[in-house]
Amino acid sequence: MTSAIAVEDSCIDAFHKLKISRHVTTVLYRLNDSLDTLSLDFEGNLTHDELLKALPSDPRFVAHELCFADQDGSRREAIVLISWSPQGTSPEQKAAHAACYSALRNHLDGVDVCVEASSRSDLAYDQLVLIART
Repeated sequence: MTSAIAVEDSCIDAFHKLKISRHVTTVLYRLNDSLDTLSLDFEGNLTHDELLKALPSDPRFVAHELCFADQDGSRREAIVLISWSPQGTSPEQKAAHAACYSALRNHLDGVDVCVEASSRSDLAYDQLVLIART
């Protein structure tokens, strides 16, 4: 593993689409097998429940537009950046994943909430809304 992780341009482009398009609400990123390059894994329109079902059994990063009602009833959106590192992730993958998460946060302008998750329960809708409201 090299000390610097490359982020492919397609990753940044997909994030910009998420910010401006109603047709893209979810972007998944993955590290390559040598753990030195972040690439685009999925770009599309997923609900929160569909996102939870789509999470694989290996690490990913997810940018997701979370839609919710604020306390006053007004509609709000927040872009959530998720570091998905499920049970069974190797120590080498975890180290590379953590380094990449930090780099990715610096590349993506407009993230409202950052969350680290190792199980789907860490990403419960109500919990994410609570975090987004603060």
